[in-house]
Amino acid sequence: MPEAAEESHSARRDRSIKLAVVTSLVSKAGTALLQLYSIPVAMRVLGREEFGLYATVNFTLATVALLEVGIGPALVHGLSSARAKGQGEEARRLSSSAFFLVAGMALVAGLLLSLVLARVPLPMIFGADYAGKEAIMRPALWTGLALFLLLFVLNLTDRMREGLLETSRNNLWGAGGNLVAAGAVGIGVWFIPEVWFLVLAVHGSLVLAKLGNTISLWREHPETRPSWTRFRPEVARFLVSDGIAFSSCTLVTGVVEYNLCGWMVGRSGGPSATALYGVLVSITVLQLGFVMMVSTPTWPAVAEALARGDLPWARRAARKLYAFGGAVSLVAIGGLVLLGPWVFGWWLGGDFAQTPRVTFACYGFYFAAHVWRHVNHVLMFGTGQVGKLARVQFAESALVAMVAIVALNTGGVGAMLAAMGAVILSITGVILPRQVAHGFKVST
Repeated sequence: MPEAAEESHSARRDRSIKLAVVTSLVSKAGTALLQLYSIPVAMRVLGREEFGLYATVNFTLATVALLEVGIGPALVHGLSSARAKGQGEEARRLSSSAFFLVAGMALVAGLLLSLVLARVPLPMIFGADYAGKEAIMRPALWTGLALFLLLFVLNLTDRMREGLLETSRNNLWGAGGNLVAAGAVGIGVWFIPEVWFLVLAVHGSLVLAKLGNTISLWREHPETRPSWTRFRPEVARFLVSDGIAFSSCTLVTGVVEYNLCGWMVGRSGGPSATALYGVLVSITVLQLGFVMMVSTPTWPAVAEALARGDLPWARRAARKLYAFGGAVSLVAIGGLVLLGPWVFGWWLGGDFAQTPRVTFACYGFYFAAHVWRHVNHVLMFGTGQVGKLARVQFAESALVAMVAIVALNTGGVGAMLAAMGAVILSITGVILPRQVAHGFKVST
């Protein structure tokens, strides 16, 4: 490839990442303000126990959202390659096959989960402490299920934008969704202080934003519009096979560390304990978002650079991502240990001011391990090593689940977080950086 053309591609990748970071700052600032505003207001209006019910609903429904990520890397890689090679028909087949595949999965998941929700007593799922709370939880669960199934399908738009190196557009629509959510939460906590409406306010706003992003994508890139005539079973099978491997290393971490651990905390300490863990999970998502504003546009760009043979650019991008993730981790640990108890007491009320400083230290350690793993995950995606990553991650998550149960029962939430962080660093924290280096080496 001529040197001038390669410089043009490198400049485009750099520009797409920089633009994604700038717009992500706007989006993440809105998310941060929404969390800082909505959580304490909801806590004071609903009370700690009822807010714990809201957190329980979110843990449960988040599992539905995690299911869709499986076809993400294959779709992103495919669209990026098709764009680079000018293969418009391939992009049409990928987009249509992905849409109808995910729509079918959403329909099946919705029917199965509706059956469980209608037939299974909630205390049997969440524990005896939730007995008598059915009238509060069921409307929220039904509302959330409908919204999360819509998100299941609409999240495809984010993956398509990433494949087209247009992550910045996702960020702008996300920022708009945050504004709508802030207004809806304000209305809800003062005029309709119910758990179901809080679910509707937060997640319904996301649905509206993603719907707008989807319509915009179809107008700007007609080749991404779904058409049944372009659905190809062989493409769907490829997306599913790649998705199974991807889901093993992303879905399983969320299910184990957010959903399973949140469920165990609820059964061990009831809604009040779940409220604390729910806040910590919200902080994890919030802080990790600042890493993802760089990692999300970086890994598709790394994949494209390797496909074009631009190994020096890919390695530079990896070094920058490692450095950025490490810096965010250090700042988070220092802030949590030094200011955690005071900030929680001021932000969420007197009950949370009693949270021991050691709990914040344990959480900070877990978060640093979580960030290190995330950075290595995305670089494994970029170097096309999803299969290897899946095998390592499955073993790690199984061990995390076992260790978390023991640590929670012997030392509480803090011990559980510290044990989870130790397992992460000892397995993926050691193995994955070597695999990333190997992926760059074989690309030469």
